[in-house]
Amino acid sequence: MKIGVVGLGYVGSVTVAVLAEAGNEIIAVDVDRDKIESLSRGEPPIYEPGLKEALTRNRENIHFSSSFEQLRGSAACFLCVPTPNRGGKIDLSYVVSASESVSSVDANTVIVIKSTVLPGTASMVRERAGMRVVSNPEFTREGSAVEDTRHPDRIVVGSAGAPEAQLVENIWKFTGSPVLRTNNENAELIKYASNAFLSIKISFINEISNLCERIPGGDVEVVAKGMGMDRRIAPYFLKAGIGYGGSCFPKDTEALLSFAQEKGDPLKIVEASRMVNEGRISRFLDMVKRAEPPSNATDISVLGVAFKDSTDDIRESQAAKLVRALIPLYRSVYFYDPVVKTFEGATRCGSLEECIQQSRTVVIATEWPEFGRLSTMGFTGNVIDGRRILSPDISEKFYAVGLNHA
Repeated sequence: MKIGVVGLGYVGSVTVAVLAEAGNEIIAVDVDRDKIESLSRGEPPIYEPGLKEALTRNRENIHFSSSFEQLRGSAACFLCVPTPNRGGKIDLSYVVSASESVSSVDANTVIVIKSTVLPGTASMVRERAGMRVVSNPEFTREGSAVEDTRHPDRIVVGSAGAPEAQLVENIWKFTGSPVLRTNNENAELIKYASNAFLSIKISFINEISNLCERIPGGDVEVVAKGMGMDRRIAPYFLKAGIGYGGSCFPKDTEALLSFAQEKGDPLKIVEASRMVNEGRISRFLDMVKRAEPPSNATDISVLGVAFKDSTDDIRESQAAKLVRALIPLYRSVYFYDPVVKTFEGATRCGSLEECIQQSRTVVIATEWPEFGRLSTMGFTGNVIDGRRILSPDISEKFYAVGLNHA
């Protein structure tokens, strides 16, 4: 069928590629003309494994445009526009503007909100635009977004009407994923509750990590493995490190906390998880300074700037925050990241080998698998592992989060 997608960032560009691959005619719209020109040349504005290839394979099914008029006749239009936080609260102006633009072109189109929005948004859009609105949140992970969209764990469809819900369910039928059909408000909250829970799980294991550092022989990796063997707990997101970042968890937890506060039911556990996360860089920086005391005659090397592996996204990146904190403390900060090419105040190295040659201390800040090669490269200086990707026996000068160093 003919399907519109408005907003061509991470979620939008991946949605375009996967729905086109399923045989649909996709009208991909963004007000950023430079982005439209780039995508028309087969160059996505972001680094995401498999995205460029998927767009190239299915380009005959995709029409990129900066004109909303091209959406006329679309059975459904997915809104994948940004929902940034302003002063701690979600800004829905892009959602409202996009929905009104779609409405002015074709009032028969079903608006499908894939942007992350708080409960009540779909109802507001339905009232303002006078259109049928379906809430269809995404649950993709940067670095595996294409595969997550092709084969999601679940399809959540929130709607006030059965026909439009069935339309969206049919669109995603090719995934073979289980479908949960509910009202708009539940669908909207499922997205936030999911991200909040995952952030809590990360902060929990990071607090256990702190405790392990105080216990003789303590190792959070062993503790997390033992916990994860319990099916009720599961091992996913029980990975200690320097904290969570990126475009979702920090923004979504902040927006959810503000929303809950307004409703008179503050989320104390979510608030605690944010406080734990905000303290991670300071604590890890202390570990780095103990291993390599700051000096204007000392250099330091950092592996990774992106907030996680398989992406070039440095939004709310804990690794980026760490590099910024190191720059004023040391003579030079060198970094290597497979896809992030520049970082103000630090010097990029062209390879892992080059980076570790620049100083006597190497800090691992992002969990790129490539950095695991460090264990076989004969490096004899300090290794400070903020992501627990190396074995503690790599060196007598090995330091890591969640590992007792007594």
